[in-house]
Amino acid sequence: MLNIDRALGNDRLMKAITGLSASEFNELIESFKEEFQNETWVRYETGVELGNRERKPGGGRIGNLGSYAAKLFFTLFYFKCYTTFDILGFLFDLNR
Repeated sequence: MLNIDRALGNDRLMKAITGLSASEFNELIESFKEEFQNETWVRYETGVELGNRERKPGGGRIGNLGSYAAKLFFTLFYFKCYTTFDILGFLFDLNR
């Protein structure tokens, strides 16, 4: 998996990979976390209304991108580099 901490220690590398400096990235994490959690609950409530939701958010398998920083880094990397899912899977140790 990519070393996010290494990228965060180098502003030039961060901008090349994500389009943001390390300080901009760190500022964005909290609002990203809030929006991610809100979206999770919206999807849960919609699923309950439709009758096709089996478990509450957090249930099920655990993904490889455990932290919100990793999720944000992955998302920004994808939008900046627009690479294929095969390459993303290889770089982030995910299934295509």
